[in-house]
Amino acid sequence: MVRSWIIALSTALALAACGDDASPGVDAGAAGDAGGRSDASGADGGGSDGGPAGDAGPGSDAGPPPGGQIIVDPDNPAWLRYRGGGPFFLCGPGDPEDFLYRGTRNADGTRDGDQSALIAKVDGTGANGIYFQAVRSHGGDGSADHNPFVDSDPAMGLDPDILDQWEGWFDAMEAAGIVIHFFFYDDSARIWNTGDDVGAEERAFLEQIVDRFEHHPLLVWVVAEEYQERYSAARVSNIAATIRAADGADHVIAVHKLGGLAFDEFADDPAIDQFAIQYNVATPAALHDGMVTAFGDARGRYNLNMSESAMHGTGAAARLKNWAIALGGAYVMILGMDIASTAVSDLEDCGRLVRFMESTPFDRMEPHDELAMGATDWVLANPGDAYIAYAAAAAGDLGLRGLDLGTYELHWFDPADGDELAETVTLASTDASFAVPGGIGPEVALYARRMP
Repeated sequence: MVRSWIIALSTALALAACGDDASPGVDAGAAGDAGGRSDASGADGGGSDGGPAGDAGPGSDAGPPPGGQIIVDPDNPAWLRYRGGGPFFLCGPGDPEDFLYRGTRNADGTRDGDQSALIAKVDGTGANGIYFQAVRSHGGDGSADHNPFVDSDPAMGLDPDILDQWEGWFDAMEAAGIVIHFFFYDDSARIWNTGDDVGAEERAFLEQIVDRFEHHPLLVWVVAEEYQERYSAARVSNIAATIRAADGADHVIAVHKLGGLAFDEFADDPAIDQFAIQYNVATPAALHDGMVTAFGDARGRYNLNMSESAMHGTGAAARLKNWAIALGGAYVMILGMDIASTAVSDLEDCGRLVRFMESTPFDRMEPHDELAMGATDWVLANPGDAYIAYAAAAAGDLGLRGLDLGTYELHWFDPADGDELAETVTLASTDASFAVPGGIGPEVALYARRMP
Protein backbone atom coordinates (compact mmCIF):
# COMPACT_ATOMS: atom_id res chain seq x y z
CA MET A 1 0.00 0.00 0.00
CA VAL A 2 1.35 3.44 -0.96
CA ARG A 3 0.35 6.10 1.57
CA SER A 4 0.10 9.79 0.71
CA TRP A 5 -0.85 12.28 3.44
CA ILE A 6 -3.00 15.16 2.30
CA ILE A 7 -4.19 17.12 5.30
CA ALA A 8 -4.46 16.83 9.06
CA LEU A 9 -7.13 18.63 11.00
CA SER A 10 -7.49 18.76 14.77
CA THR A 11 -10.90 20.16 15.59
CA ALA A 12 -12.79 20.18 18.89
CA LEU A 13 -16.43 20.90 18.17
CA ALA A 14 -17.95 23.49 20.43
CA LEU A 15 -21.15 22.45 19.72
CA ALA A 16 -42.50 16.25 23.18
CA ALA A 17 -58.83 15.04 30.53
CA CYS A 18 -59.30 13.30 33.39
CA GLY A 19 -60.31 9.90 34.80
CA ASP A 20 -63.90 9.32 33.62
CA ASP A 21 -65.43 9.27 30.17
CA ALA A 22 -66.54 12.81 29.32
CA SER A 23 -68.90 11.65 26.60
CA PRO A 24 -69.74 8.50 24.62
CA GLY A 25 -66.67 7.38 22.71
CA VAL A 26 -64.28 9.38 24.92
CA ASP A 27 -61.86 7.11 26.74
CA ALA A 28 -59.97 7.51 30.00
CA GLY A 29 -57.61 5.39 32.06
CA ALA A 30 -54.09 5.13 33.40
CA ALA A 31 -50.99 3.14 32.65
CA GLY A 32 -47.28 3.40 33.22
CA ASP A 33 -44.51 3.62 30.62
CA ALA A 34 -42.80 0.30 29.97
CA GLY A 35 -39.83 2.24 28.64
CA GLY A 36 -38.90 3.39 32.13
CA ARG A 37 -39.07 7.13 31.56
CA SER A 38 -39.15 9.82 34.21
CA ASP A 39 -39.81 13.55 33.94
CA ALA A 40 -37.48 16.29 35.15
CA SER A 41 -37.38 20.08 35.37
CA GLY A 42 -34.65 22.69 35.07
CA ALA A 43 -32.08 23.34 32.36
CA ASP A 44 -28.65 24.71 31.70
CA GLY A 45 -27.80 27.41 29.23
CA GLY A 46 -27.14 27.22 25.51
CA GLY A 47 -24.13 26.87 23.29
CA SER A 48 -22.50 28.19 20.18
CA ASP A 49 -24.01 27.79 16.77
CA GLY A 50 -23.45 24.64 14.76
CA GLY A 51 -25.17 22.40 12.21
CA PRO A 52 -24.98 19.28 10.12
CA ALA A 53 -22.27 18.87 7.56
CA GLY A 54 -22.73 18.21 3.86
CA ASP A 55 -21.14 15.54 1.68
CA ALA A 56 -17.70 17.15 1.58
CA GLY A 57 -15.72 15.20 4.15
CA PRO A 58 -16.22 15.03 7.91
CA GLY A 59 -14.74 18.48 8.48
CA SER A 60 -16.95 20.31 6.01
CA ASP A 61 -19.02 23.27 7.19
CA ALA A 62 -21.49 22.68 4.36
CA GLY A 63 -25.06 21.89 5.39
CA PRO A 64 -28.54 21.38 4.03
CA PRO A 65 -30.13 24.24 2.15
CA PRO A 66 -31.89 26.69 4.50
CA GLY A 67 -35.34 25.37 5.30
CA GLY A 68 -34.56 21.99 3.71
CA GLN A 69 -37.35 19.64 4.78
CA ILE A 70 -36.70 16.17 6.15
CA ILE A 71 -38.32 13.67 3.77
CA VAL A 72 -38.15 9.99 2.96
CA ASP A 73 -35.59 9.36 0.26
CA PRO A 74 -37.84 8.48 -2.69
CA ASP A 75 -35.12 6.27 -4.15
CA ASN A 76 -34.26 4.53 -0.88
CA PRO A 77 -36.89 4.64 1.89
CA ALA A 78 -34.38 3.02 4.27
CA TRP A 79 -33.04 6.53 4.90
CA LEU A 80 -34.19 10.15 5.07
CA ARG A 81 -32.78 13.18 3.32
CA TYR A 82 -33.13 16.95 3.07
CA ARG A 83 -35.47 17.96 0.27
CA GLY A 84 -33.21 19.31 -2.41
CA GLY A 85 -30.11 18.37 -0.40
CA GLY A 86 -28.08 15.51 0.97
CA PRO A 87 -28.75 12.68 3.40
CA PHE A 88 -30.10 13.39 6.87
CA PHE A 89 -28.80 11.68 9.99
CA LEU A 90 -30.46 11.87 13.41
CA CYS A 91 -28.89 11.67 16.85
CA GLY A 92 -30.50 13.47 19.73
CA PRO A 93 -32.51 13.41 22.93
CA GLY A 94 -35.32 10.86 23.24
CA ASP A 95 -36.75 13.02 26.01
CA PRO A 96 -38.23 14.99 27.72
CA GLU A 97 -41.60 13.48 26.90
CA ASP A 98 -43.33 16.20 28.91
CA PHE A 99 -41.60 18.99 26.97
CA LEU A 100 -44.85 20.72 25.97
CA TYR A 101 -46.19 20.74 29.52
CA ARG A 102 -43.18 21.64 31.66
CA GLY A 103 -43.73 24.45 34.14
CA THR A 104 -46.72 26.04 35.82
CA ARG A 105 -49.92 26.15 33.78
CA ASN A 106 -51.14 29.70 33.23
CA ALA A 107 -54.79 30.76 33.13
CA ASP A 108 -54.78 30.71 29.33
CA GLY A 109 -53.37 27.17 29.18
CA THR A 110 -49.82 28.18 28.30
CA ARG A 111 -46.83 27.15 30.41
CA ASP A 112 -44.23 29.02 32.39
CA GLY A 113 -41.48 26.44 31.95
CA ASP A 114 -37.92 25.85 30.82
CA GLN A 115 -38.65 24.92 27.20
CA SER A 116 -36.68 27.80 25.69
CA ALA A 117 -33.70 27.01 27.92
CA LEU A 118 -33.78 23.36 26.83
CA ILE A 119 -33.77 24.36 23.17
CA ALA A 120 -30.91 26.77 23.80
CA LYS A 121 -28.89 24.05 25.50
CA VAL A 122 -29.19 21.74 22.50
CA ASP A 123 -28.53 24.55 20.02
CA GLY A 124 -24.96 24.52 18.80
CA THR A 125 -24.12 20.99 19.99
CA GLY A 126 -25.10 19.33 16.71
CA ALA A 127 -27.62 17.05 18.44
CA ASN A 128 -30.70 17.36 16.30
CA GLY A 129 -33.90 15.89 17.73
CA ILE A 130 -36.41 16.23 20.58
CA TYR A 131 -39.08 13.63 21.43
CA PHE A 132 -42.39 14.59 23.07
CA GLN A 133 -46.12 13.92 23.06
CA ALA A 134 -49.14 16.17 22.49
CA VAL A 135 -51.65 14.09 24.49
CA ARG A 136 -50.27 12.73 27.78
CA SER A 137 -53.62 12.75 29.64
CA HIS A 138 -56.44 10.19 29.27
CA GLY A 139 -54.34 7.25 30.41
CA GLY A 140 -50.89 8.54 29.47
CA ASP A 141 -48.05 9.39 31.81
CA GLY A 142 -49.09 13.02 32.27
CA SER A 143 -51.70 14.76 34.38
CA ALA A 144 -55.24 15.58 33.30
CA ASP A 145 -54.15 18.91 31.78
CA HIS A 146 -51.42 17.44 29.55
CA ASN A 147 -53.31 18.02 26.33
CA PRO A 148 -53.86 21.00 24.00
CA PHE A 149 -57.62 21.47 24.47
CA VAL A 150 -59.51 24.44 25.91
CA ASP A 151 -59.81 23.80 29.65
CA SER A 152 -58.15 20.41 28.94
CA ASP A 153 -61.50 19.19 27.59
CA PRO A 154 -61.47 17.55 24.14
CA ALA A 155 -65.10 18.55 23.64
CA MET A 156 -64.01 22.22 23.73
CA GLY A 157 -61.59 21.86 20.82
CA LEU A 158 -57.98 22.94 20.47
CA ASP A 159 -56.80 25.94 22.46
CA PRO A 160 -55.26 28.59 20.17
CA ASP A 161 -53.17 30.07 23.00
CA ILE A 162 -51.52 26.71 23.63
CA LEU A 163 -50.87 26.16 19.94
CA ASP A 164 -49.42 29.65 19.60
CA GLN A 165 -46.94 28.89 22.36
CA TRP A 166 -45.99 25.60 20.71
CA GLU A 167 -45.45 27.51 17.47
CA GLY A 168 -42.88 29.73 19.14
CA TRP A 169 -40.98 26.76 20.53
CA PHE A 170 -41.11 24.95 17.18
CA ASP A 171 -39.75 28.05 15.42
CA ALA A 172 -36.85 28.08 17.88
CA MET A 173 -36.18 24.37 17.31
CA GLU A 174 -36.18 24.90 13.57
CA ALA A 175 -33.69 27.78 13.89
CA ALA A 176 -31.46 25.48 15.96
CA GLY A 177 -31.64 22.62 13.44
CA ILE A 178 -33.61 20.43 15.86
CA VAL A 179 -36.09 17.95 14.36
CA ILE A 180 -39.48 17.89 16.11
CA HIS A 181 -40.61 14.32 16.86
CA PHE A 182 -44.29 15.06 17.42
CA PHE A 183 -46.10 12.12 19.02
CA PHE A 184 -49.86 12.57 18.91
CA TYR A 185 -50.40 10.13 21.80
CA ASP A 186 -48.33 9.03 24.78
CA ASP A 187 -48.28 5.35 25.69
CA SER A 188 -51.75 4.29 26.92
CA ALA A 189 -53.24 7.71 26.10
CA ARG A 190 -56.56 7.39 24.30
CA ILE A 191 -59.30 10.00 24.17
CA TRP A 192 -61.73 8.47 21.67
CA ASN A 193 -62.68 4.82 22.12
CA THR A 194 -63.76 4.14 18.54
CA GLY A 195 -62.26 0.72 17.92
CA ASP A 196 -60.40 0.42 14.62
CA ASP A 197 -61.96 3.57 13.19
CA VAL A 198 -60.97 7.23 13.33
CA GLY A 199 -64.14 9.01 14.44
CA ALA A 200 -65.17 12.51 13.45
CA GLU A 201 -63.79 14.14 16.62
CA GLU A 202 -60.42 12.48 16.35
CA ARG A 203 -60.22 13.21 12.64
CA ALA A 204 -60.82 16.90 13.32
CA PHE A 205 -58.11 16.88 16.01
CA LEU A 206 -55.55 15.21 13.74
CA GLU A 207 -56.31 17.40 10.74
CA GLN A 208 -56.21 20.64 12.74
CA ILE A 209 -52.84 19.77 14.31
CA VAL A 210 -51.38 18.84 10.93
CA ASP A 211 -52.74 21.95 9.27
CA ARG A 212 -51.31 24.13 12.03
CA PHE A 213 -47.76 22.76 12.06
CA GLU A 214 -47.10 21.13 8.68
CA HIS A 215 -45.20 24.22 7.51
CA HIS A 216 -42.26 23.22 9.73
CA PRO A 217 -39.62 21.45 7.62
CA LEU A 218 -37.86 19.71 10.51
CA LEU A 219 -40.82 17.63 11.67
CA VAL A 220 -41.67 13.94 12.01
CA TRP A 221 -45.22 12.88 12.89
CA VAL A 222 -45.42 9.88 15.24
CA VAL A 223 -48.83 8.27 15.73
CA ALA A 224 -48.36 6.92 19.26
CA GLU A 225 -45.82 5.65 21.72
CA GLU A 226 -46.12 1.91 22.51
CA TYR A 227 -49.26 1.85 20.39
CA GLN A 228 -50.29 -1.69 21.37
CA GLU A 229 -51.23 -0.55 24.88
CA ARG A 230 -54.39 1.19 23.60
CA TYR A 231 -54.73 0.85 19.85
CA SER A 232 -55.14 -1.87 17.27
CA ALA A 233 -52.82 -1.99 14.27
CA ALA A 234 -55.83 -1.14 12.09
CA ARG A 235 -56.55 1.98 14.15
CA VAL A 236 -52.91 3.07 13.86
CA SER A 237 -53.00 2.58 10.09
CA ASN A 238 -56.18 4.64 9.87
CA ILE A 239 -54.67 7.41 12.02
CA ALA A 240 -51.56 7.43 9.82
CA ALA A 241 -53.71 7.58 6.68
CA THR A 242 -55.60 10.56 8.13
CA ILE A 243 -52.33 12.35 8.87
CA ARG A 244 -51.01 11.54 5.39
CA ALA A 245 -54.15 12.89 3.70
CA ALA A 246 -54.02 16.10 5.73
CA ASP A 247 -50.29 16.73 5.29
CA GLY A 248 -49.56 18.51 2.05
CA ALA A 249 -45.80 18.50 2.61
CA ASP A 250 -45.01 14.77 2.72
CA HIS A 251 -43.60 14.73 6.24
CA VAL A 252 -42.25 11.49 7.62
CA ILE A 253 -44.81 9.45 9.59
CA ALA A 254 -43.63 7.00 12.25
CA VAL A 255 -45.06 4.49 14.70
CA HIS A 256 -43.54 3.43 18.04
CA LYS A 257 -44.04 -0.03 19.50
CA LEU A 258 -43.46 -1.99 22.67
CA GLY A 259 -40.10 -3.75 22.87
CA GLY A 260 -38.98 -5.83 19.91
CA LEU A 261 -37.83 -5.69 16.31
CA ALA A 262 -40.89 -6.92 14.38
CA PHE A 263 -42.75 -4.37 12.24
CA ASP A 264 -44.68 -6.78 10.00
CA GLU A 265 -48.05 -5.13 10.61
CA PHE A 266 -46.87 -1.85 9.06
CA ALA A 267 -44.06 -2.93 6.74
CA ASP A 268 -46.06 -2.27 3.57
CA ASP A 269 -48.35 0.46 4.90
CA PRO A 270 -48.19 3.34 2.37
CA ALA A 271 -48.78 5.94 5.11
CA ILE A 272 -46.04 4.76 7.50
CA ASP A 273 -42.39 5.54 6.80
CA GLN A 274 -40.50 4.85 10.01
CA PHE A 275 -40.29 2.21 12.73
CA ALA A 276 -39.57 3.90 16.06
CA ILE A 277 -37.96 1.02 17.93
CA GLN A 278 -37.89 0.12 21.61
CA TYR A 279 -35.15 -2.44 22.21
CA ASN A 280 -33.89 -2.85 25.74
CA VAL A 281 -30.54 -4.62 25.60
CA ALA A 282 -27.42 -3.90 27.60
CA THR A 283 -24.44 -3.76 25.24
CA PRO A 284 -23.40 -1.90 22.10
CA ALA A 285 -22.94 -5.21 20.29
CA ALA A 286 -26.47 -6.36 21.16
CA LEU A 287 -27.93 -3.03 19.98
CA HIS A 288 -25.92 -3.20 16.79
CA ASP A 289 -26.93 -6.77 16.02
CA GLY A 290 -30.58 -5.91 16.66
CA MET A 291 -30.44 -2.99 14.24
CA VAL A 292 -28.76 -5.15 11.59
CA THR A 293 -31.60 -7.66 11.96
CA ALA A 294 -34.25 -4.94 11.77
CA PHE A 295 -32.55 -3.33 8.75
CA GLY A 296 -32.58 -6.66 6.94
CA ASP A 297 -36.23 -7.28 7.82
CA ALA A 298 -37.17 -3.83 6.51
CA ARG A 299 -35.79 -4.66 3.05
CA GLY A 300 -35.69 -0.96 2.20
CA ARG A 301 -39.43 -0.42 2.77
CA TYR A 302 -39.10 1.89 5.80
CA ASN A 303 -36.39 3.43 7.95
CA LEU A 304 -35.40 2.75 11.54
CA ASN A 305 -35.24 5.07 14.56
CA MET A 306 -33.72 3.34 17.59
CA SER A 307 -35.67 5.60 19.90
CA GLU A 308 -35.85 3.77 23.24
CA SER A 309 -33.23 1.63 24.90
CA ALA A 310 -33.67 1.60 28.67
CA MET A 311 -29.98 0.89 29.28
CA HIS A 312 -28.54 3.47 26.90
CA GLY A 313 -26.55 5.24 29.60
CA THR A 314 -24.47 8.41 29.45
CA GLY A 315 -20.96 9.52 28.57
CA ALA A 316 -18.63 7.21 26.68
CA ALA A 317 -20.96 4.22 27.23
CA ALA A 318 -23.78 6.06 25.44
CA ARG A 319 -21.48 7.23 22.65
CA LEU A 320 -20.42 3.65 21.88
CA LYS A 321 -24.09 2.67 21.63
CA ASN A 322 -24.85 5.64 19.37
CA TRP A 323 -22.22 4.48 16.89
CA ALA A 324 -23.25 0.83 17.24
CA ILE A 325 -26.80 1.80 16.26
CA ALA A 326 -25.68 4.00 13.36
CA LEU A 327 -23.43 1.28 11.91
CA GLY A 328 -26.40 -1.08 12.22
CA GLY A 329 -28.46 1.06 9.85
CA ALA A 330 -30.64 3.08 12.22
CA TYR A 331 -31.12 6.59 13.54
CA VAL A 332 -30.48 7.36 17.21
CA MET A 333 -32.65 8.89 19.94
CA ILE A 334 -31.54 8.48 23.54
CA LEU A 335 -33.94 7.49 26.29
CA GLY A 336 -33.19 9.43 29.46
CA MET A 337 -31.42 12.27 27.65
CA ASP A 338 -33.81 14.79 29.17
CA ILE A 339 -31.59 17.78 28.22
CA ALA A 340 -32.05 19.44 31.62
CA SER A 341 -29.69 17.05 33.39
CA THR A 342 -27.74 16.00 30.29
CA ALA A 343 -24.06 16.81 30.07
CA VAL A 344 -23.33 19.12 27.14
CA SER A 345 -20.58 16.69 26.14
CA ASP A 346 -23.20 13.96 25.58
CA LEU A 347 -25.14 16.27 23.27
CA GLU A 348 -21.88 17.08 21.46
CA ASP A 349 -21.19 13.35 21.05
CA CYS A 350 -24.46 13.15 19.15
CA GLY A 351 -23.50 16.19 17.11
CA ARG A 352 -20.20 14.62 16.10
CA LEU A 353 -21.98 11.47 14.93
CA VAL A 354 -24.41 13.56 12.86
CA ARG A 355 -21.56 15.60 11.43
CA PHE A 356 -19.57 12.54 10.40
CA MET A 357 -22.47 10.60 8.93
CA GLU A 358 -23.81 13.53 6.92
CA SER A 359 -20.35 14.00 5.42
CA THR A 360 -20.60 10.54 3.84
CA PRO A 361 -22.99 8.87 1.37
CA PHE A 362 -24.24 6.59 4.18
CA ASP A 363 -27.68 6.68 2.58
CA ARG A 364 -26.29 4.46 -0.19
CA MET A 365 -24.87 1.98 2.32
CA GLU A 366 -26.09 -1.05 4.25
CA PRO A 367 -24.62 -3.03 7.15
CA HIS A 368 -21.84 -5.31 5.89
CA ASP A 369 -20.07 -6.61 8.99
CA GLU A 370 -18.76 -9.56 6.99
CA LEU A 371 -16.28 -7.11 5.43
CA ALA A 372 -14.68 -6.28 8.81
CA MET A 373 -11.18 -7.48 9.57
CA GLY A 374 -8.42 -6.50 11.95
CA ALA A 375 -9.62 -4.14 14.68
CA THR A 376 -12.77 -3.16 12.78
CA ASP A 377 -15.95 -3.94 14.71
CA TRP A 378 -18.67 -2.96 12.24
CA VAL A 379 -19.05 -1.83 8.64
CA LEU A 380 -21.58 0.12 6.60
CA ALA A 381 -20.84 -0.16 2.91
CA ASN A 382 -21.83 0.28 -0.67
CA PRO A 383 -19.39 -2.43 -1.81
CA GLY A 384 -17.12 -1.36 -4.61
CA ASP A 385 -17.62 2.33 -3.87
CA ALA A 386 -17.74 3.54 -0.26
CA TYR A 387 -17.28 2.13 3.24
CA ILE A 388 -17.59 3.23 6.87
CA ALA A 389 -15.56 1.18 9.34
CA TYR A 390 -15.77 1.66 13.11
CA ALA A 391 -13.84 0.34 16.09
CA ALA A 392 -14.73 1.01 19.70
CA ALA A 393 -11.20 0.29 20.94
CA ALA A 394 -8.77 -0.33 18.12
CA ALA A 395 -5.62 -2.08 19.29
CA GLY A 396 -4.29 -2.40 15.76
CA ASP A 397 -5.08 -1.59 12.14
CA LEU A 398 -8.61 -1.22 10.86
CA GLY A 399 -9.28 -3.65 8.04
CA LEU A 400 -11.74 -4.16 5.20
CA ARG A 401 -12.15 -7.28 3.07
CA GLY A 402 -12.96 -7.62 -0.60
CA LEU A 403 -12.12 -4.12 -1.77
CA ASP A 404 -11.61 -3.38 -5.44
CA LEU A 405 -8.03 -2.46 -6.19
CA GLY A 406 -7.39 1.20 -6.80
CA THR A 407 -6.80 4.47 -4.98
CA TYR A 408 -8.95 5.37 -2.00
CA GLU A 409 -9.62 8.57 -0.12
CA LEU A 410 -9.60 7.89 3.61
CA HIS A 411 -11.22 10.22 6.15
CA TRP A 412 -10.37 9.35 9.74
CA PHE A 413 -12.55 10.60 12.58
CA ASP A 414 -12.25 10.47 16.36
CA PRO A 415 -15.80 10.14 17.79
CA ALA A 416 -14.64 11.22 21.25
CA ASP A 417 -13.29 14.64 20.32
CA GLY A 418 -13.96 15.24 16.63
CA ASP A 419 -10.33 15.20 15.52
CA GLU A 420 -9.99 14.41 11.81
CA LEU A 421 -7.38 13.44 9.31
CA ALA A 422 -7.49 12.66 5.58
CA GLU A 423 -5.17 10.67 3.34
CA THR A 424 -5.11 8.75 0.07
CA VAL A 425 -3.87 5.20 -0.31
CA THR A 426 -3.34 2.88 -3.24
CA LEU A 427 -4.20 -0.73 -2.48
CA ALA A 428 -1.91 -3.64 -3.24
CA SER A 429 -4.43 -6.21 -1.94
CA THR A 430 -8.20 -6.57 -1.91
CA ASP A 431 -8.03 -7.30 1.82
CA ALA A 432 -6.64 -4.04 3.17
CA SER A 433 -5.33 -2.93 6.55
CA PHE A 434 -5.19 0.74 7.45
CA ALA A 435 -3.00 1.98 10.30
CA VAL A 436 -4.84 4.39 12.59
CA PRO A 437 -2.91 7.67 12.31
CA GLY A 438 -1.41 9.48 15.24
CA GLY A 439 -3.77 11.95 16.88
CA ILE A 440 -6.80 9.71 16.37
CA GLY A 441 -7.83 7.80 19.48
CA PRO A 442 -8.61 4.10 19.86
CA GLU A 443 -12.30 4.76 19.26
CA VAL A 444 -12.19 5.51 15.57
CA ALA A 445 -14.35 5.80 12.48
CA LEU A 446 -13.05 5.59 8.91
CA TYR A 447 -14.81 6.65 5.73
CA ALA A 448 -13.12 5.13 2.70
CA ARG A 449 -14.11 6.04 -0.86
CA ARG A 450 -12.72 4.52 -4.03
CA MET A 451 -11.59 7.27 -6.37
CA PRO A 452 -12.72 7.15 -10.00
